[in-house]
Amino acid sequence: MSQTTNAELLDRPLQLALRLDSPLTGDVQNDRHMMVYSLFGLSKDKAESLPTYDDGKVRIEVRAPKNVGVATIWDKAVLLYAISLLREKMESGKGPAKLGELHFTTSDLQRIVGKTAGGSAYDKIEGALERLQGTQIKTNLETGGEGESGAFSWISDYKLLYQRKKDGERAVRGLKLTLSGWVTRAALGHNLLSYDDQYFALKPVEKRLYEIARAHLARGHAFWMALEPLRKRVGSDNDLRKFKNALGPVLAADRIPGYGVRIVETAEYKETMKARGAVLGRVLNADLPVLFWKKDQGQPENWIDVPKVEYDETV
Repeated sequence: MSQTTNAELLDRPLQLALRLDSPLTGDVQNDRHMMVYSLFGLSKDKAESLPTYDDGKVRIEVRAPKNVGVATIWDKAVLLYAISLLREKMESGKGPAKLGELHFTTSDLQRIVGKTAGGSAYDKIEGALERLQGTQIKTNLETGGEGESGAFSWISDYKLLYQRKKDGERAVRGLKLTLSGWVTRAALGHNLLSYDDQYFALKPVEKRLYEIARAHLARGHAFWMALEPLRKRVGSDNDLRKFKNALGPVLAADRIPGYGVRIVETAEYKETMKARGAVLGRVLNADLPVLFWKKDQGQPENWIDVPKVEYDETV
């Protein structure tokens, strides 16, 4: 949708007239740290908090009021759009008057994330915005070389513009939101990575596997991570056995754009380690390697010959 058409959509009697920042013409982008770690719920079921993440270096706590629930990975699409739009506006020298504040149409948002309006578009979008504002994140992760002591929300405020249809239903015409300082610094920092267009069509776990692969594979062609740390990075609240069982069909479907992923099963793990002279006792599921690689460079012959990722390293 053209910028002229977008403007025409909002050129109707309104108490608040907006200068639109949309449409987004470039790639969807996100801060690398927001790709490495799980910061959003993977289920549409309302949750007051996510499992606390703590690997000894990075700690993340996510919580929200019971009646609101934490922001989900579906809500994250709105945030990705806003981050990308802000970055694009700043790079073009046409940044918003108030840093972090954006005005755009929901039609352009839906064009990017592949969603259609549907019957309850207003309620869906308002729910996403309410969760993005209501979610509180407490972490020692820094963005733009700065950190925050305390908690922050993804967005600090929002307004939905609508008009009443003849049947009395509300039709969304546009929205205005302000990104939090933490997110704004991320959007304007030097750690942004672009997303494949197919990302928004992926299922929640596939999205997380894609982000993890994209964030770690900067220069190399493969890495591996143990299954238990991967479970925490994905953000699954299943126990390890259930997570491994659920991961099998996801990997077999092979829908992750640009990347291959497989679990190194116990027999292969034992054989490889013994060939390298290791003395093994019982092999735990938690220690099984999960191999990631770039499809255009092919799967490595042996998982043990590629770098191991434990924290937020790039390879």
